[in-house]
Amino acid sequence: MAAALGGGSGAVFALVALLTPADKVGSVTGVVGAAGGLGGFIPPLVMGALYGTYGSYAFGLAALAAVAAAALVFTATAARHSLRAHRDSGHRLTPRGA
Repeated sequence: MAAALGGGSGAVFALVALLTPADKVGSVTGVVGAAGGLGGFIPPLVMGALYGTYGSYAFGLAALAAVAAAALVFTATAARHSLRAHRDSGHRLTPRGA
């Protein structure tokens, strides 16, 4: 599982480098990193609050599944559209400076 998470993290930052203008890569990377940090901080708090309220992990797991499904839909639509638009604009899908 850790290898899959690490591979996914690398892919996210590679995508930032591919799609972001060169002068904005640092800022966008910071926003992506902050979102990842919040993703590691907020869900345990929400899970604990839901468990404390309902006495079951079912609601928290359902919330995590809903967020994962929303992320999948976003990736399958918006991110794919962005990649396609970038490719159709005549730019090569290679990292800046490569």
